[in-house]
Amino acid sequence: MLAAAVENPTAAAGKIFNCVSDRAVTLDGMARLCAAAAGADVKIVHYDPAAVGVDAKRAFPFRDMHFYAEPRAAKEVLGWTSTTNLPEDFKERYAEYAASGRGEKAMTFDLDDKILAALVQTTTRSVTV
Repeated sequence: MLAAAVENPTAAAGKIFNCVSDRAVTLDGMARLCAAAAGADVKIVHYDPAAVGVDAKRAFPFRDMHFYAEPRAAKEVLGWTSTTNLPEDFKERYAEYAASGRGEKAMTFDLDDKILAALVQTTTRSVTV
């Protein structure tokens, strides 16, 4: 899509294009695709940020609102067509990531841990009423 815009600067000038696949995927679906690419299991937890005391804007990468992006403008203006295969693309990207050694670096999940701990407390409280 980026190459199509560069190759056709007159058509692309002043336009905004969503650089996305033409396959709609939910955030849960993205998590599942990423886990499958890494050969891992995924447990998806939905929560109310206010209920666990978290500023929703800090809970990256997920938004606290629904959104949708689609590539219609690129198709109509640039004549772009999708050639992606998300499950295969994710596998390829994960292989590149793993080969780079970045997956071996220590990571912290402080905000995730705070959210999950608050959810356990909330669940425990509601069960023992």
